[in-house]
Amino acid sequence: MTDTVYLNGELIAKNQAKISILDRGFLFSDGIYEVIPVYSSAPFRLEQHLSRLQYCLDQLSIPNPHSNIEWKNIIRTLIERNGGGHLSIYMHITRGVGLDRNHIGGESLSPTVLVMASPLTINEQAIQTTTATLLEDTRWHHCDIKSVALLSNVMLRNQAEQLGHGEALLHRNGVITEGSTSNIFIVKHREVYTPKQSNLILGGITRDVIIELAENAGLRLHQENISKEQLLNADEVWISSSTREISPVTQIDDKIIGNGEIGPVAKALHSEFQTFKKSLIQD
Repeated sequence: MTDTVYLNGELIAKNQAKISILDRGFLFSDGIYEVIPVYSSAPFRLEQHLSRLQYCLDQLSIPNPHSNIEWKNIIRTLIERNGGGHLSIYMHITRGVGLDRNHIGGESLSPTVLVMASPLTINEQAIQTTTATLLEDTRWHHCDIKSVALLSNVMLRNQAEQLGHGEALLHRNGVITEGSTSNIFIVKHREVYTPKQSNLILGGITRDVIIELAENAGLRLHQENISKEQLLNADEVWISSSTREISPVTQIDDKIIGNGEIGPVAKALHSEFQTFKKSLIQD
């Protein structure tokens, strides 16, 4: 059972957790979040997740409410209280509770901190294809911040769903950024390309793993701008995220990618990803 959460220094039942209506996360989406997979009770790449969390807090000028040692103790305790094993840890930090609804946040607020766990399925995942639509990236210019303000992502993802596709691939002025809920990779002549890290994409931890696996497999990998034309004329296109892992895109709107089937590079890296994931699981 995953029904114990950490809220502002207390371990309480999930259905008993409450925040103020004046919390700035509730009123303004003035906060950030982080999601950490846990395999066999061990948080995956915890240092990298805490580093990204610190970066996002710094961008919003929200003081980090805990040291890394304190965060590790909170997460460890929450894992134990929720039965251990394979979990997904969700961290949610807002600027805190103000005296009234005011756009100016103030520097004296105490951040609101929520950490909770949910079950994580870690069975070997068969490679799953999807289709996508290409849409203008209408989000703000700080997509590198893992903000709780996800309305634009939700709207773009719902638009893709309404068009009968599993994801929206986004571009700004013809340059590819990312998916509404994923990062993007393409393959051309067996070389792998992914948009370079910038304020216009959220650098995913799964993206980092795929880059490492590709380089370890001896593939040439380029982090650089990708045009719409390069995307549509690629031999392979995939999206990646912690839940999708590696998901080949076989069609973008009415354009078939490659031969419309899973490409050889995607197959190879998917296999490497499953092997890597097994190495994290201790029976």
